Amino acid sequence: MSEEQTAKSDCHILASGWSLNYTFNTIPRSAAYVIGFNYSFLKCPDPDIHFIECASHKDKRFIQATTWIYSGLKKSKAFDCSKIVFKNISELKNSHNMIAGLYSDNGLFMQDRHFRIFSPQGVPHILKKALAERSVLPQAVSSVISMIFLARNMGFKNIVIHGLDFGGPHFYGSSPEAMIFDDAADIGLVPLSDEMVTPHKTAIGESGVGTRTLLIELKRSLEQEGVTLLSASKVSPSSELLGVWVPEGAGVDNAS
Repeated sequence: MSEEQTAKSDCHILASGWSLNYTFNTIPRSAAYVIGFNYSFLKCPDPDIHFIECASHKDKRFIQATTWIYSGLKKSKAFDCSKIVFKNISELKNSHNMIAGLYSDNGLFMQDRHFRIFSPQGVPHILKKALAERSVLPQAVSSVISMIFLARNMGFKNIVIHGLDFGGPHFYGSSPEAMIFDDAADIGLVPLSDEMVTPHKTAIGESGVGTRTLLIELKRSLEQEGVTLLSASKVSPSSELLGVWVPEGAGVDNAS
């Protein structure tokens, strides 16, 4: 770990679920290393490192996402205070020429390796292989899993996940462009409803292996290494699998 990372004991990972609106302000920014990805810059424009999934002109959806993310990062001045890193290099989702044209020296690359899991029975074996991979960024099922691997490989012993809710809206609502271009507010503290339990596709996964299945085994494996993996609040469904992080100085009933 670098001196900067060593000075920060905990690593906080920002996913994009609705519960991020409940927990973001609990992060002790001076003492925490923050990893963001996708649209989390709308909540946190100055993480220590921010990952981008893709920048490409391959189809309309990619062009739209590329435009929104670049515009949002520039508007939020994230280039001035954060490392901006592209992943998914192994999936060929990124156009290197487009990244060079838009981001110039502001865009970094991290080599990754994808691990496919074809059945729940294969989870322990594949996780063991992924955890042994130190030279590249392991990827499996969901970006938040990759960020957990990264935090662990960077040497953090306490990893806290925000906004990992498996279902329901994103913290910014149905689409991020209103926040990026119209300065709209996020959706705030949303009333809990049946919609919250409708699972996202990564929660279900392929062949019966989704984020939930992987997190259970990953938490167990990390505990054997002395690494703690927790959810930022009991309001998030991920707390049922991971347990709840309690901010320093807070009571044990961390519901916010």
